[in-house]
Amino acid sequence: MDHSQTVAARLEFVFQRIERTAMAGIPILNPALCVSAVGMRQWQGEWLAVLVTPWFMNLVFLPSDDGQAPPRVPTGTKEHVSFPAGRFEFIQAYEEQLGCYRMCSLFSPMFEFADQDGAQEAGRQVLAELFNREAEEDEDGDMVRRGLPAPAARRVSYGPSTGKRAWPSLQMLGLADATPLDRFAPASPKVHQ
Repeated sequence: MDHSQTVAARLEFVFQRIERTAMAGIPILNPALCVSAVGMRQWQGEWLAVLVTPWFMNLVFLPSDDGQAPPRVPTGTKEHVSFPAGRFEFIQAYEEQLGCYRMCSLFSPMFEFADQDGAQEAGRQVLAELFNREAEEDEDGDMVRRGLPAPAARRVSYGPSTGKRAWPSLQMLGLADATPLDRFAPASPKVHQ
């Protein structure tokens, strides 16, 4: 097992425990999905992946070391990370068995996904778009994708200067003709403590 697989397995283990404990019986869980780390890779000296769970899909940054160092900033602190596609807002979080990490919410809840394969494919597409340099800002400062229609109810990313919520849709990713479930979109991702 290479190191990226080891890091992915540790991330999955922690969130599988959260699913069995803190999230057990919560009605926002999509029973067709399970916890999986998609596309684990190094970026700017940290580990980056899309974390798919039955209740959310987030971009996750983990430190390159064992992750057990205390958080650099307090849990819940927001900070921006630059990618070729633009700047995205991440929130600092901490789990005892994982250590400190940062996350950027993509989907929550996950009822738009019929199965695990579809959710993982969306995660792979999100990662591909992050590293696509063909992004441009619209008049509000939000990042938009060339050649992809912007759905009326959701934006492609956090705006680099406005901090607007990022809720990509399956239509934007070209994966389905789904209707966004915006009424379920939280004001901010939950930080497990």
